[in-house]
Amino acid sequence: MVIRRAGLAICWIALLGLPPAFAEEVATCPRAGTLGVSRTVEIDTTGGPGFGMEHYKAYDFLQDKEVVLTFDDGPQKYTTEAVLKALNDECVKGTFFSIGKMALGYPEIIREVAKAGNTVGTHTWSHKALAKLKSFDDAKDEIERGVSGVHRAVGGAVAPFFRFPTLVDTPEAVAYLGKRNIAIFSTDIDSFDFKPQTADHLVKSVMQKLDKRGKGIILMHDIHKTTAKAVPMLLAELKAKGYKIVHMTAKGQVTTLAEYDQAIEKEAKGLPQVGAERPVSSIVKTVGGTPPTSEASSAGGEPEGLPSAPTPDAASAAPPVPSVPSFPVAPKSSEPSAAPATPGKQSAVEAVPATITASKSADSKPVPSPAPASAAQASPAPSPVVSVAAVDSPVKTVGGSHATISETPASSPVSTVDVASAAHATQPPKSISEKLKETWKFWFGE
Repeated sequence: MVIRRAGLAICWIALLGLPPAFAEEVATCPRAGTLGVSRTVEIDTTGGPGFGMEHYKAYDFLQDKEVVLTFDDGPQKYTTEAVLKALNDECVKGTFFSIGKMALGYPEIIREVAKAGNTVGTHTWSHKALAKLKSFDDAKDEIERGVSGVHRAVGGAVAPFFRFPTLVDTPEAVAYLGKRNIAIFSTDIDSFDFKPQTADHLVKSVMQKLDKRGKGIILMHDIHKTTAKAVPMLLAELKAKGYKIVHMTAKGQVTTLAEYDQAIEKEAKGLPQVGAERPVSSIVKTVGGTPPTSEASSAGGEPEGLPSAPTPDAASAAPPVPSVPSFPVAPKSSEPSAAPATPGKQSAVEAVPATITASKSADSKPVPSPAPASAAQASPAPSPVVSVAAVDSPVKTVGGSHATISETPASSPVSTVDVASAAHATQPPKSISEKLKETWKFWFGE
């Protein structure tokens, strides 16, 4: 009996792909030795406040050595999963600005991002540069289809957070987002991770900029292989140098518009609404022959329309998980120059010239298949950093240590949530496919 129990324990550890020493503590955060989240802020998005000193200078809520991690353009197979694992391993939370088409292409991945406690915002429907569209109606469609698409894919709360493709806004779009009570995010430190470089070089470049500035909102993309490799290294550097992670949350949820919800249903490819899926085991049952292990042990299953998890037998006979696919690289182009911004200005450009060149965007065709979006960012030239005292700051610390500066008047848009409950939420159980991948890697390597 003892031998049998020991054997079962070893099998479970192997299935999870974890050494015995970590089998018990892996599911919860915070964990000793991890970077963790030092402070969680809650942002009141009423009126569409702007953040990121590269363009919007009214609300600088970060203190020295504080960092916010943001990721654009996902989700993407392998890379987003790798980024999410790196964050989970260090009990860290980030903000993901997802593209509507990509979210509908990989709904199971963006749901895992949200379940892990990260904040999910939006980044348009197909990453078109809004300043280059023929009319504002086209820009509005990109914004709203993106909101409805991401909301449909997540099947739950989506933050009223938005980032412009290529970081180029328009006065009309800024005003519209203000009416919709959606906050706008630029950046403090652009990683330029879409440029060809090694993971080591990427980490070194980001840390040099961060050390010089002392704090900041970092912009990365979770669709790039190099970024996926660099994130664990970056987190290690941040921890070694004493930087602290701040997690941004929203006071409320984004509200979708019914007309756009209906418009993107045809893009959902028959996926049922989250919570309406029936377990595969309740629909398909083996009545002759040997049932697969997953059928016997599965308590649920993947939603209809999504690829099913491989069985352990199939996994053991299959070759190792393929390497991360390569991603397109943006062609070299001159970076657009932006007019000097005045303190607190909510638009990066007064009038967008016709000669503005933006990085590649995903095509505007309906989602035929979840292909990687071309989402290289070409940031406008940075304007001088000007700190402006927030009269009605939208940011409030809701977890961790409060800021030392005068933070959050009564009507401020940002507040601090309990770190134990919000910043370090219990990690969600891993899917069967994730366990199988980690089991293969543990026993047989890459």
